[in-house]
Amino acid sequence: MHVVAVRSEMGSSPGVTVHASSALFRSAEPPEQRLGSALAHDYSVIHTHQFDDPSVTAYLQRRAPLVSSVHGFSLCTSGVHYFGPGQECQRAHGPGCIPNLIARGCAHTRDPRWLPHGYRRSTAARTSLRSADLAISYSRTIDRHLKANGISRRAIAPLFSTVPVVHGSGHENRRRVVFAGRLVRPKGADVLIRAARDVDAEFVICGTGRELDPLRRLASRLRVSERVSFTGWLTPQELARELGEASVVAIPSLWPEPFGLVGIEALAAGRPVVASATGGVGDWLEHERTGLCVPAGDARALARSLSELLADPARQAAMGAAGSRDVAQRFTERHHVEALLAAYDAARQRWEEHHDSS
Repeated sequence: MHVVAVRSEMGSSPGVTVHASSALFRSAEPPEQRLGSALAHDYSVIHTHQFDDPSVTAYLQRRAPLVSSVHGFSLCTSGVHYFGPGQECQRAHGPGCIPNLIARGCAHTRDPRWLPHGYRRSTAARTSLRSADLAISYSRTIDRHLKANGISRRAIAPLFSTVPVVHGSGHENRRRVVFAGRLVRPKGADVLIRAARDVDAEFVICGTGRELDPLRRLASRLRVSERVSFTGWLTPQELARELGEASVVAIPSLWPEPFGLVGIEALAAGRPVVASATGGVGDWLEHERTGLCVPAGDARALARSLSELLADPARQAAMGAAGSRDVAQRFTERHHVEALLAAYDAARQRWEEHHDSS
């Protein structure tokens, strides 16, 4: 296996050769310069991740079948694909996006200067993905996004938990709500802090981002700062411990989560999840069985559901156990790799048929 990256901090490992190319994202450079030493080898499949430069992907596709992974809303100018809390955009990328970015506020920014670049980037990504032999997404939400944009060759490879599983203890006597994620507006941590006013519990906010200071100020203004703690960035082991020690894990997202990885990480640790009913959450959270779904952006509904579960440790345990079984059955490395290998086979078949006919 060969990997091309802008830089390599880990170096190569057995069976994996890493090619560092500082020119990888320099669009003015020719593909040969951008790909560098990786071109000295032959490949049975080329797999790109969020690398949607049409000139480079077309160059690669002449050498081998091309599979392209889409981890988010690549074909959305703003990248978040929603109008308001829980209001997922259903549009395909195109000129109609321009008035919506301005009039309906789906740009979610006060600085519109970057929007032309975002629009051009999404247009290029659509061109690249339409020509790929296969596009891989990781949830039905992103698959739907691709389908709406005319990407016909698609597959889904469900994700798996990426942190070690830590099972906490003492949940019968604890009332702890844990949030883990980037502290940016679409993640909805502010909704969770507003809900904290009506919930008798400790709140732990794990992560960092540009909203950290505003969230601290919000907690102080709402007079809940003594019950809300901010951990900052955590190592995988530290995050695993926080999830395992949670009574309930909250995912109060405003945007349609592309998947919501922290959800299956919580379920793997045997903890129930209360999450916004939006985006990829529905791929892994079953309402009333492995957790509870609430309307996105509704702090009162979130508070009610959190209080409901915090008051019932036995129900927490039952939901967590059901979620843990689901993860073990559906969201494992083995399932992910099997889906990738099937996708590679499909891409290779399409590439060979295309080249035989040309």
